[in-house]
Amino acid sequence: MKVLSFNVLYMALLLATAVVFADGPYLTTEQEYTTASNLTIHQQLVLLDQIRLEDQPRFKAELAKIRQLPLTQLADIEYLTLLNAYEQALQGQYDKVLAILTPLLKTSTDNQIITRSRIMAVNVLLLSNNHALAFTYFEQLLNTIPTITEPELLAQVILLVMFTYNQLERFDLTLIYERYITYSSVSDKLACRIRVIALEAKYLQPEVTVTDAAVNEVINHCIAAKETIPANLARFEQMRDLLNKNEVSSILKIYRQHIGEIELTNYPIMISRVKTLAASAHFKNGDYQQALQLALNALKLAQSSPNNVALVEAYDVLYQIAKAEQNYQQALAYLERKQQIENEFNASKTSQQIAYHTVKSEIELKNQRINLLDRDNELLFLQQSIYQEEAKNSRLWLMLVALLGFITLILAYRGLTGRKRFKLMAEYDQLTGISNRYHFNNQAKQALKYCQAKQIPVAMILFDLDHFKRINDQFGHATGDWALEQVVQACKQFMRSNDIFGRIGGEEFVIMMPGCELDKATLLAEICRDAIVSIDCNSIEHQFRLSASFGVSGSATSGYEVKQLLANADNAMYQAKAKGRNQVVEYQQTERE
Repeated sequence: MKVLSFNVLYMALLLATAVVFADGPYLTTEQEYTTASNLTIHQQLVLLDQIRLEDQPRFKAELAKIRQLPLTQLADIEYLTLLNAYEQALQGQYDKVLAILTPLLKTSTDNQIITRSRIMAVNVLLLSNNHALAFTYFEQLLNTIPTITEPELLAQVILLVMFTYNQLERFDLTLIYERYITYSSVSDKLACRIRVIALEAKYLQPEVTVTDAAVNEVINHCIAAKETIPANLARFEQMRDLLNKNEVSSILKIYRQHIGEIELTNYPIMISRVKTLAASAHFKNGDYQQALQLALNALKLAQSSPNNVALVEAYDVLYQIAKAEQNYQQALAYLERKQQIENEFNASKTSQQIAYHTVKSEIELKNQRINLLDRDNELLFLQQSIYQEEAKNSRLWLMLVALLGFITLILAYRGLTGRKRFKLMAEYDQLTGISNRYHFNNQAKQALKYCQAKQIPVAMILFDLDHFKRINDQFGHATGDWALEQVVQACKQFMRSNDIFGRIGGEEFVIMMPGCELDKATLLAEICRDAIVSIDCNSIEHQFRLSASFGVSGSATSGYEVKQLLANADNAMYQAKAKGRNQVVEYQQTERE
């Protein structure tokens, strides 16, 4: 049984993560804090930002004092507003948090303030089950990732992104975004939390193997950073994996060693889930009395916290015990209660998924409309320029020019349209409108020559539609042509204006990305792969699914020759097909293998 819901415990940890401004002093001891009266208002705000988690009473008291001061600097006013929002969040007053953050998000020009406000807004909106608005801010945060230069702030955004994708069961995207993090450049506490979220994604992906050594490394990292809760969340994932493998004695050994430490955290969600795991282990061991005691204890704890998956897990253990003891009436009562709560969780998960995809679709539609408006504006500007130029000439001159121009245009039109038509036929694919193999090679060679001279990185993405011949054979070439057009349209919306997109075979496509590193190209390939899978094929009479296998190469390993870049990307693409299709493989990865 796999039930995912927004984990209130870990969401609270995300909300609590501190990101302070780099230009302030870092004062934490009692002696240093007594000098706060000699600090500027901005320095006092930085100091409060640092202690808001370690000493909440002092944070609230000193924040109240600063609110009484006459603030004149806009940066100080916005910083104080942000801290006011944190104060309300720590008290669980989420409606007040949003009331404070909304004006700040609309008026602030400070990118760091805006990013931190969006992070807090996403957290409190998810905790308040306002999924639609939460995912709107979430998409805005995704778009800002390439522009964030401060490592700690970037890690904070990535932490939220990875956590959210875990809840949406997009564990592949969780692990892709982990690549943005250089653990040595962020604080140990933040690195610990990100590693625990990545660990959960790895455990929930069947094709990924997690070793005990890897788990212990994450646990030891968190312990060294004094992050007790994430360390024990990692232990929980380890215990859950051991339960799936029926390694009962190992689960109980971990439980006995660490239950005291886990209970000291005073977080009922984690404690109740660990106890349900131990109860399941005792049940499998035949110790029904101990299993019953732990399950009832976990159930009592779980009922004190909202959105706790342990409720489902505890009722499941109680059902199994009652059934084993042939107490069928009690077993039925436990099973009905378990199914009721499980249905509520599944309904919540469905609501989250719908909200996410709805917001994503609305943003894509809005961007398309903006592009159309931009093109319309360009056309209007050109028309106005033509009218202004014509007004400068006299009527007679205009008539003469118009007459001569008309004759010339008739003659030129016949020649130009013919040449243009043959040029388009020679350079562009007639079905999809993108470059054909010949034209792509010419463009690519010119771009690579320039990039090599300037030492600019280049990446190449090659992809091939999976089982496309089967679609043509079963449904006809008209359906196949429709599928090719949809694939091109789905991928084009994510490309930059200087990317070169070509069709070099029947169902084989290539994208060359000047000025792009290998990891960014891999991320684009993953986005295109997801877009192809998401194509709605229900709009035609035949029912089928589309997917593609991607290979990615880069100039860092393959040089600046078109032939070599294509060959290496082709090598990686066939590795993707060999691994089961519908995935992305980097050439440098296959080279190491």
